[in-house]
Amino acid sequence: MRRLVNLHKMKRPIGKIQVNIDLCKDCKFCIEFCPNDVLEESKDVNFKGYHYPVVKPGKELECVACKMCEKVCPDFAITVISEEYITYDKYYGVNKHAHSS
Repeated sequence: MRRLVNLHKMKRPIGKIQVNIDLCKDCKFCIEFCPNDVLEESKDVNFKGYHYPVVKPGKELECVACKMCEKVCPDFAITVISEEYITYDKYYGVNKHAHSS
């Protein structure tokens, strides 16, 4: 017999995206391939004159540490670290404005 899953206690990773802005060449692969639409192009530029990716405001908890951005970056400018986990209850409680409309 299968047991029911308690979604309130399930946890998922929170990814922390680190960008080496000096290595970025503004290819935008990370932005295009992010399944949760977490990244956007910065308004600032690096010393080469390229825009680099930043986490969109309010999307800090959206990264699930899939590392897709890290894998598609041809310049190895992105590292994703997953050290924390969040319960779905806490996630939806924190972001209830985004999911209630």
